Amino acid sequence: MYNGKSYLLKNLLCLTVILLLVISLVFCSVGTLAYADSFDESSSDIEALGLVTKLTIKMGAVDGYVWAEAHNEFTLGLSTIQVYVELYSSNTDQDSYKNMQLESKNFISDLNIGKSIRTTAPINGRQLYWRGRLFYKMDSKDWVSKETITYLVDANGNVIRTA
Repeated sequence: MYNGKSYLLKNLLCLTVILLLVISLVFCSVGTLAYADSFDESSSDIEALGLVTKLTIKMGAVDGYVWAEAHNEFTLGLSTIQVYVELYSSNTDQDSYKNMQLESKNFISDLNIGKSIRTTAPINGRQLYWRGRLFYKMDSKDWVSKETITYLVDANGNVIRTA
């Protein structure tokens, strides 16, 4: 009877140690998810230690303004997420915000889960190409930049072509 209990106790202890090791490995290998999209969704994985977040950026046009909005869909763990959301325009189609003019930006020092930040720019009766950019930093990690695709918005605020 004593040997049976001892054997069971040793096996239980072994299983507990293995379970703790597996859980530790899972938490150490968790990455950050970030989405940059505009009317559709795409994703990229970004490495971070022990945190998971899902940020989205969307663009639209309404009432004579173009807008870009960053939204914190999900964050696991206590973290501070600094976020800039920016709008860029150009007379010609561009593949990057770097070749466009900054029209508007907004900043928040901590974008909490379920919250959004938006920036707007007037269309001013001009047909232009527009692109949104999300630029964020989680805790002391590196800054991460995500862009939408480029949209052609006519002088009335209608999206007439997407890249």
